[in-house]
Amino acid sequence: MNNFSAFSRVVCISGGSSGIGAELVAQFLAAGDQVYTCGRNSEKLAQLAARWKKPYADGQLITQVGDVTDADFRAHFIATIAEQAGRLDVLVNNAGVILASGDLNESVTDWRMTLETNLIAPFALIQASIELLEQSSAPVVINLSSACAQQPFITCTSTSYSVSKAGLDMLTQRLARALGERGIRVNGVAPGVVHSEMWNGAQALMTETVTRRHILKQQIVMTKDVANAVLFLASSQAQLITGVTLNVDAGYTLG
Repeated sequence: MNNFSAFSRVVCISGGSSGIGAELVAQFLAAGDQVYTCGRNSEKLAQLAARWKKPYADGQLITQVGDVTDADFRAHFIATIAEQAGRLDVLVNNAGVILASGDLNESVTDWRMTLETNLIAPFALIQASIELLEQSSAPVVINLSSACAQQPFITCTSTSYSVSKAGLDMLTQRLARALGERGIRVNGVAPGVVHSEMWNGAQALMTETVTRRHILKQQIVMTKDVANAVLFLASSQAQLITGVTLNVDAGYTLG
């Protein structure tokens, strides 16, 4: 095991190569933490490493190419953290997909992959990380949910996505209850419409949704807004907060 005592915390972020994930990587690096992240796109991960050239060279940022729905990759990813750091302070389940829109017309294939990525993989990563989290003095898991999990809003056009995130919210509560005695906090963050790559090609829908649902001056949520909420929940200021999902949605879920 290498000596990473210079870093404040050991943080694992799934899907950290773009969007909210890339902002999370930036903010945890700025906080002096060591960050492990993964993604399916090798080019985007290379761009992330190039953006953070010194942290990457110094071993503060470690990236791995892989898919969180792949059990072998998950095992290898967590094993790397165990071998190199020996503990895990913060696990952020950020990787997520929206593959289709609709109700009954979404394919079972898209449903299956959405649930595998957005719900089953977070559970599996938590399960695989328990022993490492228990080596931390203040372990926390944070799941990235969505405002679409909370009501069947017409502006949430993908049923499979909404259902997967609703399941993730219940997973947050169930595991917060189950892991509380072991000192592990489990929380969630539910953004509204976030200005990120996920909306590429759907700018009109994004604008319409912000206009209809973001009642707080029709402000779009920025990736930094979401990262700020995650860093708060990961901090000692939130040491007695567990089992909650914090909305960062400019009022999206108010009705």
